[in-house]
Amino acid sequence: MNILNQSDVQKHINFYMENYNILSYKLKTENIENKDKKFIGDKNRRKCRFCGKEKVETTFKKVAHAIPELVGNKVLISFEECDECNKIFSKLESELANYISFERSTTGIRGKTGVPTYKNRNGLRIEHDKEKSNRFIIQDIIDSGNIVEDNTDNSFTIKGERSPFIPIAVYKCFVKMALSIMPKHYLPYFWETFDWIREEDHTLQENVVCKVFEQFIPGARPFNDIEMILALRKWKSNENIPFGIFMICFGNFCYQVYLPFAGPDFIESEQEETFKYLLLPCKYALVLTEGTIHTILKDFSSSEKIKGQTIDFTYSFDKKDILTEFKNES
Repeated sequence: MNILNQSDVQKHINFYMENYNILSYKLKTENIENKDKKFIGDKNRRKCRFCGKEKVETTFKKVAHAIPELVGNKVLISFEECDECNKIFSKLESELANYISFERSTTGIRGKTGVPTYKNRNGLRIEHDKEKSNRFIIQDIIDSGNIVEDNTDNSFTIKGERSPFIPIAVYKCFVKMALSIMPKHYLPYFWETFDWIREEDHTLQENVVCKVFEQFIPGARPFNDIEMILALRKWKSNENIPFGIFMICFGNFCYQVYLPFAGPDFIESEQEETFKYLLLPCKYALVLTEGTIHTILKDFSSSEKIKGQTIDFTYSFDKKDILTEFKNES
C-alpha cells in the first residue's frame, strides 16, 4: 500500500498540472432529469469511433452507454458505438462487474437494476435496503468466519470474495471508457488502442503493461456522482511518462489506468517500456488525514481468469445494539 504525505500529494498534483492537459468530467447518478442527459456524436450521422463503420455498413440499434451502467451511468449516451462493438464491450463490462462485485454491494454502487446483492458459498449475504438508501442488511451464519469483530476499536471486518474475472479484460473496459469520452482530435493517436480493446481473445499484443492505481476513500460514498479525468501529455513535456492517463471515481473508489499503444509513446516503431507511472491523487487527498486513503498499484496484464480472490472491508461503528428478538417484516 502506498501512503503519500501532504507534501508528496501536492508534488504529484503539480507534476500533472505541469506535464498534462487535464480534462475533467462529472456524471450525475441520482435524481436524474432529462436536462442531465448528455450525448456523444450526432444521432443522424452515425459513425462508430471504435471500428470506423458508418450506418450503411453496420447497425446502431442498441443504446450505448459511454460509461457502463454498472457504475451508475444513466446520463451519458454515445451515438458513436455500433452494435457489433457494443456486443464486444458488454463482455468487458461483465468482467469489470465481476471484479467489483463485492465493492458494489458493500458500498452501494447502483447499476442498471439497483445495488446488486452479494452472496458467497459460506452463507454470507449482503443486501441493500431499498427503503433506506444508506442501510445494508447483512445475513451470515454464526461462526462462519465471514465477519470478524474487533471490540478494541468498535469495528468489524467483512471477508468477501470477488467473482471470477479476467484482469486484462477489466483493464480494457477502463480504457474503452476513456476512448468513449475522449475529444475527437486526440483519437488518431490511439488507432492501435482501438484494435487492442476490440480483440476478444486478448492475444493481439504481448507484454502489454496494464498497471492500475486503485484508491479507496473511506466514508459514506465520498463520490455520489461519477467523476473522471483524462490527462493527455503536453507536447512540450520532456518527462518519460505515458501520453494518456484516465481516472474514474465512483462510490468509495478511484481507478487510474494508462492508455496503451498511443502513437506519441512510440520511438522508431518501438513502444517505450520504462515509463514513470505516477499516481494522480483524488480530490480528497489534500483534505483527509495522511494514511486515510488506501492506494494500491495492481498489475492487470494477465489474460488468465482469476478465481477465489479475497477482499476485506472494515466498518467502524459508534454503538452496537444486541437484538434478542428479530421480527421478519418481509
